[in-house]
Amino acid sequence: MLEKNFCSSPWFHIRISPEGDYKPCRWGEKGVTIEHSVADTSLTEYLQSDSLNILRTNMLNGETPVICSECQYEQKQGKVSGRQRQLLKSGIVESNFNKTFCSSPHWNQFEYSFLNQGKTQNHPVDLQIDLGNTCNSACIMCPPRYSSRVIKDHQRLHKIEPILFKDPGTMTNWTDDQKLVDKFVNEVGELPSLKYIHLLGGETLYMKSFYNICNQLIDKGIAQNTILGTTTNCTVYDERIEHIIQNFKAVHLGLSIEAVTPLNDYVRWPSKINNVISNIKKFLALREKTDLFISLRITPNLFSVYHLDQLFEFMIENKIIAESCNLLYDPSCLRMELLPKEIKQQIVNKLNNIVSKYNLKRSNDKIINRRVVEITDSVISDIVFEYIDFLTNHTEPDNIVEERQNLIKFIQAYESIHNNNILDYLPEYEEFLRSQGY
Repeated sequence: MLEKNFCSSPWFHIRISPEGDYKPCRWGEKGVTIEHSVADTSLTEYLQSDSLNILRTNMLNGETPVICSECQYEQKQGKVSGRQRQLLKSGIVESNFNKTFCSSPHWNQFEYSFLNQGKTQNHPVDLQIDLGNTCNSACIMCPPRYSSRVIKDHQRLHKIEPILFKDPGTMTNWTDDQKLVDKFVNEVGELPSLKYIHLLGGETLYMKSFYNICNQLIDKGIAQNTILGTTTNCTVYDERIEHIIQNFKAVHLGLSIEAVTPLNDYVRWPSKINNVISNIKKFLALREKTDLFISLRITPNLFSVYHLDQLFEFMIENKIIAESCNLLYDPSCLRMELLPKEIKQQIVNKLNNIVSKYNLKRSNDKIINRRVVEITDSVISDIVFEYIDFLTNHTEPDNIVEERQNLIKFIQAYESIHNNNILDYLPEYEEFLRSQGY
């Protein structure tokens, strides 16, 4: 069962949440018990903690922890999952699991953990650091803990639909405490094998802590041997990013966008698509003169998927890939699986037109590492086919009637505070939405 469930991530990866709590995975949210934070535990101490010892033991015993459910769902739908990408960092290929597992450069670490109750002698190599939730956008699919503006929205939405929108409460960004930031940067500097640090928000390019941490890493000589990853909603272009790109070993910039049409303004409210596209062009110009790798961070929902063909054309024409691990899981009432067959078929037809127009071909083998410039065209082709396959073959949820009803409540509540109407952006959905009570 290891080939179906094992993930090497707990041996080298750590995540810090917006509040400063440690978590074992950058993708999984379910089933996580918070036991440690940056205030009381160092990075290396957390990797060697009892909670991760137990997780590693479970992995080696062939179990599938609840935290792994999102990756399992991604793979079931034919997408490249975070688990597969982490396995590749250990030299493990799922299609040849047994041989590559035993020949993995991390084999000695796995063996040591198996013989020592999950303990490890390793140090963190791959970090995802959520800096907080300070954000200038209120994307309709975003949880409050990742956007200060969404928190304000959910405080109002909770009064309108208290079952769909829980009281978000309040939260404090751990990076608001400069002593904690300095402590963190010093710990990063002591890691002997750090390769990658991913800084997220909120909106990172809008946050002081992003520039603070990056500049400290540069000043301490850490950046020159480290790959930096970050993501922006493209509403901000700050020239300070140019200094950062020039001083890290490499920079991976994710562009969070759902459509190249005004539909993006509805989903990622209150963005303006003309401003977003203008900033993307600035990033593309920066790519031409620096070691900057750009990808799109798309998470199609049942609305934005209708304009996915135009987004794919934009990707092809500008040679930008989209990251994997991008099936919307929550909120469940926005999932693409809720669309009626007629609309799904329209979308598939439009995607097939893209295939014909650009003569796209499927790769013989699934591409796991998609951040390779030389294979950009193949990666884009595979992504198009992945969505065609998903829309054609996915299984409808058992509670689809209830979820569609929740969809109407969800968008009506949001539209009451955003003062907009989805049919102004998607008139093609009128029959479907009206039939559900919109």
